[in-house]
Amino acid sequence: MEKILIVDDSALLLRSVKAMLEQYYDICLAKSGEQALQMIPREKPDLILLDYEMDGMDGRCTFEAMKEDEEMKCIPVVFLSSVANRNVIYSVLKSKPEGYILKPPDEKRILETIEEVLEAKSI
Repeated sequence: MEKILIVDDSALLLRSVKAMLEQYYDICLAKSGEQALQMIPREKPDLILLDYEMDGMDGRCTFEAMKEDEEMKCIPVVFLSSVANRNVIYSVLKSKPEGYILKPPDEKRILETIEEVLEAKSI
């Protein structure tokens, strides 16, 4: 079973996304970018759902730190964000994540995105 790390500073969102995905995937949770970076080498997730706006180390900084690390840079990242501003989305997509999902995430959309990214990774 593939492992997904969900990173978000909202406990409510962590619980709701975990509930959507736990019957299909092995789920681990992190409440901050710093915690995620500590967990990734130990948990070895197949995919990361990463909140873009968090207190402390935000999603963009977390993603950039992952790209600098040999072991982490190949892990696909899908951003979760409540920011619908076109300029913000554009700047996020320039960093080349595997996807971008607006919050609150729709279960069908999140499952389809995860499947597409994991299929592309296995090719």
